[in-house]
Amino acid sequence: MIELIVFDIDGVITDGSVIIDSDGHEQKQINLKDIDAIFELHRRGYKLAAITGEDTEIVNYFEKRFPWEYFYRGNKTKKETMQQIEEGTGIKRENICYIGDGKYDVEPLMYAGLGLCPANAIDKAKNAADIILQNDGGKGCIWEMISILEKYNDEDCSHNYFFRRLEEHSQIFKKLASDQQLTNQVMEIGDRIIQIFESNGGLYLCGNGGSAADAQHIATEFISRFYKERPGLNAEALSVNTSTLTAIGNDYSFERVFARQLEAKANAGDMVIGISTSGTSKNILEALRYAKEHDIITVLLMGGYESPELEGVAEYIIKVPALITPRIQEAHIFIGHVIAEYVEHKLFA
Repeated sequence: MIELIVFDIDGVITDGSVIIDSDGHEQKQINLKDIDAIFELHRRGYKLAAITGEDTEIVNYFEKRFPWEYFYRGNKTKKETMQQIEEGTGIKRENICYIGDGKYDVEPLMYAGLGLCPANAIDKAKNAADIILQNDGGKGCIWEMISILEKYNDEDCSHNYFFRRLEEHSQIFKKLASDQQLTNQVMEIGDRIIQIFESNGGLYLCGNGGSAADAQHIATEFISRFYKERPGLNAEALSVNTSTLTAIGNDYSFERVFARQLEAKANAGDMVIGISTSGTSKNILEALRYAKEHDIITVLLMGGYESPELEGVAEYIIKVPALITPRIQEAHIFIGHVIAEYVEHKLFA
C-alpha cells in the first residue's frame, strides 16, 4: 500500500516549459487542477515529499505553496535522498510512489515500489516507470495519479489485482534488463541460430505443459515470420501429441519422448532449446543430455531455481529471476521473441 508520494517538480507539477519575460526572469506554468490534486492527496492522508534538481526563486514558491513533509532542492542524487526519507519515516520502499519525467528520475522510478511518469517523459523514464500516465506533466497528470492510487491501494478492487500482477511482471523484466550476463547469452544464442540457419541446420524446441505451447509459439515465429516477408526457417517444436507420447512412453519411457525425436531429426551442429519453468523436467533434461552427447548445441530456459541436476546439463542456461510460473513463462516468450526478431533482422536485412 502506498503511504508516501515523492514528486519531481519540473515536468511533473509544471509542464516543463520556461517563459522568459522582458527582464530575463523565468516563469513556469502550472495547472490549477494539479495544485488541487496535491492538496487532495494530503487530505487523503498521504505523506508528501519533493526532490528537485533546481535551486531557484521559483523553487521557493513550490516549497512554501504545498504541504510537504520533506522538501529537497538542488538535489540530483534522488535515489539516495529517497533512502534517507525511508530511514526517517520508517516507510518501506514498496510503500513509496515516485513520479518523475527526466534523466535524474530514472533511478528513483526504478527504486520506488510504484513508479509513475507523465506521458511526455523522456524514454528512459518511461522504461523505468511501472505506469506511464496518459496526461502530460503540468497538464492534469497528478489528478490521474489519484485515481490510480485509489485502485492500487484498494485490495478489494479488481484493478488492484491487475496492478499487483503488473508489478511482478515489471520487476522481473527490470532484473532481466540489468543482468548483463543473461542478455549477452541471449544475444549469443541468437548469433548461433543465425549460423545454424546459414549452414542449413535446424532449431528444435521442446517443453511440457504450458511450456509446450511456448515452444510451439517460438518455433512458429521462425517458420512463419516475425515482421518481414521471407522464406520459412528450419525450426520445429518437438511433438507432444497423444500418439507420440503414448508410443514412445510405452516403448521406452516418457522421459525419452523428446530425446527420441531428436535422435530421429537432429544433426550435430543443430540446436535444441528446452523450456522448463523449474528446470527439473526429466523429459527436457534427457533431451539435453542426448543433444550434448551428439554435438547438438543445448539451451535451457527456466526460472530462478537451483538444482544439482542442472550441473553441466546445457551449454546455455538462461534463468529468469522469478519463481512464479506465469511470470517465468511470460519472460520465456519475450526472450523467444527477441531472438526470433533478431535472427530475422540479421538474416534478411
